[in-house]
Amino acid sequence: MEATRFDDLPYDILGIIFTKLSLEERLIVVPCVCKSWAEVIIGSYCWQEIDLGNWSRCCDPDKIDRMLKMLITRSSGSLKKLRVFEVQTERTFTFVVENARSLKMLRLIRCNVTDNIVKQISPKLCMICFLDVSYCTKISAYALEIIGKNCKMLEGLKRSLHPIDTVGKPIQNDEAYAIASTMPNLKHLGLTYNLMNTDGVLQIYSKCLKLEILDIRGCWGVKLDKVKIKQSFPKLKILGPAPEICLIYLSIWPGKL
Repeated sequence: MEATRFDDLPYDILGIIFTKLSLEERLIVVPCVCKSWAEVIIGSYCWQEIDLGNWSRCCDPDKIDRMLKMLITRSSGSLKKLRVFEVQTERTFTFVVENARSLKMLRLIRCNVTDNIVKQISPKLCMICFLDVSYCTKISAYALEIIGKNCKMLEGLKRSLHPIDTVGKPIQNDEAYAIASTMPNLKHLGLTYNLMNTDGVLQIYSKCLKLEILDIRGCWGVKLDKVKIKQSFPKLKILGPAPEICLIYLSIWPGKL
């Protein structure tokens, strides 16, 4: 039997294969192979998942904006997963949500997102199941409340902070209360180095009854009796409050791109 040649494969199959390549390979290498591959790589098949994480960490914000707009345009509304660092402008956040209505997983890490921006974009994120707003220092409990009220399908939230951003600040449970009151369907929650205390965690326990994984490493105001919690919530896995290295974290935390 004659082997199937790559250029004889349907475009959607080639697109699935190309998604296994790195961002650089898809943008630079594949278009240079042949004309048919160059046609495939600009199609929506290849851009249902976009991970700009490593590239955007130390990139000029204008370049990040241009790259996002180009790749999201290529996705033609089929984008399901997006991970990016350092987005700075409201117009870019708006472009993302207006052109990616099928988003299921959104990671906006160390981005210049504010409460007002969240208020504007969250009604268009109704399909989101997992959201990461780690190291976004300009959002508050108000933004989390707005997210909870609009993103009813949300099952995973990651809101990690950096120790430098929290050191010396007083205990604050407002973010924990906002999560507890508006996100009852959460299964996975990451709040490393949050300023909450035990009361905040107990509020989350009492309201988020589907919770399976809770990461509170570095939350120094939290004092837990893990034996009692295990008895009351036998399915709940807790990481922290001590920020020890926990190897199971990488295997159980969902939503990797």
